[in-house]
Order: sequence, then C-alpha cells, then structure tokens
Amino acid sequence: MKVVSKTLSWIFLPLLAPVYAIIIAMYVESWEADFYQGESLFSLDERAKEFFLYLFTAFSFLAPALTVLFLQTRGSVTSVMMEKRAERIVPSIMVVLFGISMLTILLFKVPERLPGARFILGLSLGSLIAVIVCTVLTFRWKVSLHATGMGILTGFLYMYYSKMLIFPMWILILAFIASGVVMSARMYLKLHSLSQLVIGFAIGFAGLVVGIKFFFLYY
Repeated sequence: MKVVSKTLSWIFLPLLAPVYAIIIAMYVESWEADFYQGESLFSLDERAKEFFLYLFTAFSFLAPALTVLFLQTRGSVTSVMMEKRAERIVPSIMVVLFGISMLTILLFKVPERLPGARFILGLSLGSLIAVIVCTVLTFRWKVSLHATGMGILTGFLYMYYSKMLIFPMWILILAFIASGVVMSARMYLKLHSLSQLVIGFAIGFAGLVVGIKFFFLYY
C-alpha cells in the first residue's frame, strides 16, 4: 500500500495539475449548444493546442521542477516532494513568479475570440491564486499541495464542463474520485492531516472557480 501511495503522489504531482487539465479539455471531445463553439477547447486547431500544451508544461511543470532540483543540489531542499514546510517557501515563491509570467504571456497572446480563451486564462489565473494562497499559508502552516493540485484539476473540469452540452461525465466523476484517492494516499503516508488535505483541495477548487468567473465577467 505504501508503494501505491507513493506512486500516486508522483503521478499526481501538484505541478502537473494544470497540464492534465488543459490536456483533458483540449483532447477529450466536448461540445456546446452554440453552433460557433465559442468556449470549446476541443474545437481549437492543432497548432493552438500545441502552443498551449507547451506553454503550460514549460511554466507550470518544467520551470518549477528544475528550480526544485537546483535547490536540492544546493542543499536547500532535502527532497523533491518538499515534505518539510520551511523548504516549500522559496519554491512556492518561484512558482508564483512563473505563474505571473505565464498569465502575462497569455494575456498578450490569446485573442479574445479564440475558442475557450476565458477558460485558458481562467486556468492560469485560478492556479496562480491557489499557489499564492498556499504560499502565504506555508509561512505558518503546512497545507497539502497535492490536495491543492487535485482541487485545481477538479475545479477546472467542473467549471469547464458546466458550459458544455456534450461531455464525458465519467471524467468529472473520476476527477472527484481520484482527488479522494490521492488525499487518502497522502494521509496514509502520514504527511498531512485531514484539515490540511481538505483546506488544500478547497483552495485549489475555489481558486479555479474565482479565476474562470473573473474572465467570464470582465474579459
């Protein structure tokens, strides 16, 4: 069971949550009632899909991951998983900076009429909000970043599919189930308390709701 829990922790690394979210939205079929498909990321052309996939992979995963590995070689971080609260502060601040950079690029590069533009921007902003909140909390308390990541993934899918008429309901259900399984794994490994897990998930989920609603109201 310990091996399974550790494997799940690696598969669902918090840094991968936005990448998983954008992949599912772009490559799993979903359609709106509107003929013009103004919000369906599935309807994007392949070049646009590749651009967003590379961008989210670079800024949400690769850049933060390389930062953590660099800090580990310098002895500032003892483990890639950063199980000690104090070790998370600097990497979290770097993730915030990478998130700001990605959101800035998206704001300049994403045309307003691009299908799903508000969801792409909302995913970036919502993830950034969640990371900022977690970073602030990390100065005093150890919130579960894995739970936050699952909240980001689930929150995005919930908001995205709420706008779709045709979509695979089983993916949304699976996201909620996977969230529970991952959080149970983290608790089994005795790395987090129930409150740290629940609050982490709530931060990620709420961050995506706020981020997406913001762009639907003002973009």
